[in-house]
Amino acid sequence: MIKYPYARPNVTSNDVIAVVKAMKNQFLTDGEIIKSFENDLSKAFKVKNSIVCNSGTAALHLIYKSLGLKKGDGILTTPITFLATANAAKMCDANVYFSDVDPNTGLMIPELIEEKLKNKKLKIKIVTIVHLGGRICNLEKISIITKKYKCFLVEDACHAPGAIYKTRNKQTTRVGSCKYSIASSFSFHAIKHITMGEGGCITTNNDNLSKKLKLKRSHSMQKNKKNIFNKPWYYEIEELGWNYRASEINCALGRSQLKRLSKILKTREKIAELYYKELHKFKYIEFPKNAFKPNSNAWHLFTILIDFKKYNLKRSNIIMQLEKKGIGSQVHYIPIFNQPFYKTKNKENFNGSLEYYEKNLSLPMYETLNRENVKFISNALKKIITKSLK
Repeated sequence: MIKYPYARPNVTSNDVIAVVKAMKNQFLTDGEIIKSFENDLSKAFKVKNSIVCNSGTAALHLIYKSLGLKKGDGILTTPITFLATANAAKMCDANVYFSDVDPNTGLMIPELIEEKLKNKKLKIKIVTIVHLGGRICNLEKISIITKKYKCFLVEDACHAPGAIYKTRNKQTTRVGSCKYSIASSFSFHAIKHITMGEGGCITTNNDNLSKKLKLKRSHSMQKNKKNIFNKPWYYEIEELGWNYRASEINCALGRSQLKRLSKILKTREKIAELYYKELHKFKYIEFPKNAFKPNSNAWHLFTILIDFKKYNLKRSNIIMQLEKKGIGSQVHYIPIFNQPFYKTKNKENFNGSLEYYEKNLSLPMYETLNRENVKFISNALKKIITKSLK
């Protein structure tokens, strides 16, 4: 039995009260709760528009379609991400290209992004960066590059709601504010910082984009556009849309959890500091570069790096031994170019991604972990590694 999964939701009594209250309302969808939730998100992320939908995947698909992504166009993203970042573009019949990452961070590198954008044959329309594990990409530099090549910059911020980005001039901006991007996507899946059970949202400062997103979220259906023959039931569509709406029940849970986001971020940071205290002197474990810079990591994941090849260790054995101790762990992520659907032959162009993939391991990270839990997990891991080296 897994006592300490790598991630776990935290649903409080206040969350339950909010959900039950929503279930007693007349409207279980398209009511007032989603509007209030969107307003709360805009205030939390300091952004003009927030559009709630039913998953992070839906959020990405809506962004891509609303930006006009189509067959013949390309997006550039990281291979070290969940499938949805790329799949949402394939759902638009677009081409997906990958830029290698820094093996020490798992994040996209401005210079390598520009190298790809120089190839005009790729017709890259959108660059989607991923704040992996809660660690933030170099938004300032990447924004300059995407503007230079006239591409849209999109943030897949599913791991980093509310994280703080610091510029070279030590100015700060919040992830989700879209200061550097056209839009940001978030997931409120069960194991994210805040959950709707299943859900997501988009933030943007572009009012026209916001209107398109809201329209496509509900079949692109326009009501009362024309009052033909005085028919109040009249509606029409001019382009394809989808049912990406979130229910009032899901929004009630998300809205209740959002109130705790600042506290959740601080709690996760404290848990990360506890892990650091227990593990940083153990020579076989390293951490992603700059992971512990103050207030710059949302700590969706607690990632460690182990050179399994150098020490002749098998990651699968470490994971299975942890499982026997009741400890869950995970690898984030299998490079997308290794998936049969995206199979890429020229892997020599992705040495950074392969190195990061081969070294990373995610340990339990969730709000209810305490000092004793972290100590137990850390000691178990150190003992397993030490024993495996003999």
